[in-house]
Amino acid sequence: MISDGSPLPPPHWTLRAKLLGALSALVLIGALVESTKPGAATHSTTTSSSPVTTSIKTQHPTTTVTTSPAFTTPSATLNQRSHGCGLAASPPRGTVATSVIGHCSVLEIGDSLGTDLGWGLARELATTSTFRLHLMDQSSTGLAATWFYNWPREERHLLARFHPNLLIVCLGGNDEQGIRFDGRSYDFNTPQWRSRYAELIRQVDVLATRAGSYVLWVGLPTMAPVTYRAGVIALNSLYQRVARVVPGVTYLSTWSLLTDDRGHYRASAPVNRAKAVLRAPDGIHFSTIGGDVFASFVTDEIASIYHVTLHLDQPAFITH
Repeated sequence: MISDGSPLPPPHWTLRAKLLGALSALVLIGALVESTKPGAATHSTTTSSSPVTTSIKTQHPTTTVTTSPAFTTPSATLNQRSHGCGLAASPPRGTVATSVIGHCSVLEIGDSLGTDLGWGLARELATTSTFRLHLMDQSSTGLAATWFYNWPREERHLLARFHPNLLIVCLGGNDEQGIRFDGRSYDFNTPQWRSRYAELIRQVDVLATRAGSYVLWVGLPTMAPVTYRAGVIALNSLYQRVARVVPGVTYLSTWSLLTDDRGHYRASAPVNRAKAVLRAPDGIHFSTIGGDVFASFVTDEIASIYHVTLHLDQPAFITH
C-alpha cells in the first residue's frame, strides 16, 4: 500500500530488468574506458635509492663508509627543520644547506649493544644542550621474543612521552632465536621467521614516522663468533630492506667501521693514534673507548644525513 491507502501498482519486472541491464552495461563500458587512460595506474609515493657513499669529515684521515638510506620527500610532519629542531633529510641528489642544531628531542632504544651506543652518544654530546638525548635501552631484549619484551608496544608509550624528532634504534644482539606467532614457532632465519621479523621492524619504523619522527636504524657491527656473525649479517639485511621502503627511515651500516683492511673482525685498533681495545672479551660488546668510536661515527653520520652541525666532546676515530 502507498501512504494514502491506494493499492500498489502492478510491478513491471520485465521493464525493470531491461533498464538495469542497460545501466550495468554503461557502467562497465565507462570503467573500461577509464582504465585505458594514460596515468590510470596506481603510483607509489615511496622511492628508494642506491647505496650512497658518505665521507666523515674530521681532523683525522677520512674514513669512507657505505650507507643505504631510504629517502623520500619528507611529509610536513617529518620536516623537523620547520619545527625548530633543524634536522632535514634530503633525496640522494637533493641539496640542503647545513644548519645549526636546534632544540631536538632524540630517543635512543635498543638492547645492550644499544646501551653501548647510547652511553657513547651521551659522552660525545654532553655539552650540546639543545640535543636532548633520552636513553631507553633494555638489556636482553630484541624484536623476536615479544613475550619477553614487546618493543612496538613499549615504543608507543615512549613516543607519547618524549615526542622525539629522531628515533635511533640499535638492537638485534639477542634475536638469533626462534620466533613464535599465530600459535606456531619458526626457527631463526627461515622464510617464515624473516617475514615475521621484517613486519616487527616495519612496526617500529612506522610507529615513529607516523608520530613525526625520523628513524635512524643503526646496523649491528661485525662480531667475533663466526656463526653469530653470520646471523648478524642476516639481521642487518632485514633492517636495510625495510628501511628502503618506509619513508623517513635511514639504515646506517657500521660493519666496516670495526673491521680491518681485509674485512676481518678486530678487537683493537689505533684510536686517535694511540692503540686501544675496541671490543669486550666476548667479541660482541664494546669497551668504553670502542663505544666512543661507535658513537663518534654515528654522531658524524647524523650530522651528514640530516644536515646539521654537531660538536663532538670526546671525538674518537680509528687512525691507520
